[in-house]
Amino acid sequence: VMKRNFSKNMRLYARIHSGNMCSNCSKILDNQFHADHIYPHSLGGKTILKNCQALCPSCNLKKSNRSPES
Repeated sequence: VMKRNFSKNMRLYARIHSGNMCSNCSKILDNQFHADHIYPHSLGGKTILKNCQALCPSCNLKKSNRSPES
């Protein structure tokens, strides 16, 4: 069974890597940001750093389980 949630360190890295801004809309992130699978977990996306991005809750909920190609 593949782990679904990103670790605390992966979440921190994604936040730093994004400049503390949503990777979609560039809004400044607060502590409620979402560590999102770029390629959705439900479609086989792995819980690895390369597949992690920091999104504001609004952008993550709008994205749902769509992949970047969608």
